[in-house]
Amino acid sequence: MKYMTMRREDFMAICRDIYARRARGDVEAGLALFHDNATYRMMGSRAIIPAAGLRVGKAEIREAWKAFDVDFEIVGFEVDDFVVDTPRMSYMSWHMTLCNRGTGALAEVEGVDRMKWQDHKITEWTRYFDTALVAALGQSDGHGEP
Repeated sequence: MKYMTMRREDFMAICRDIYARRARGDVEAGLALFHDNATYRMMGSRAIIPAAGLRVGKAEIREAWKAFDVDFEIVGFEVDDFVVDTPRMSYMSWHMTLCNRGTGALAEVEGVDRMKWQDHKITEWTRYFDTALVAALGQSDGHGEP
């Protein structure tokens, strides 16, 4: 299916599939959507969230996603909305249930991803979300909540 002829629902289905795979630890399915020298930026401090910061190229993006998976488990992920300015830009709002692997603390996290596209591949991906909430998952109150 060509991206130029895809409907919004088709993009959302791809996003849901990629994140379902990602939640199961399959990072390669998501990386297939990136240009080789794409950038991925998870907003936040790398000192607090090791996966945060700017990553360049598939190898560094893979490293960031695996670093995230060391500390966190994506228990659930849902795409809320997806806006496409075909063929160059898309925005996706989402929410997920995230669990800190060390403390067992859970949180509902909402965010927005901005993706720039070229030749049907992602060239830039920036993720915006409440990094303070995610960091707080490492400090459980003993009841599984930050």
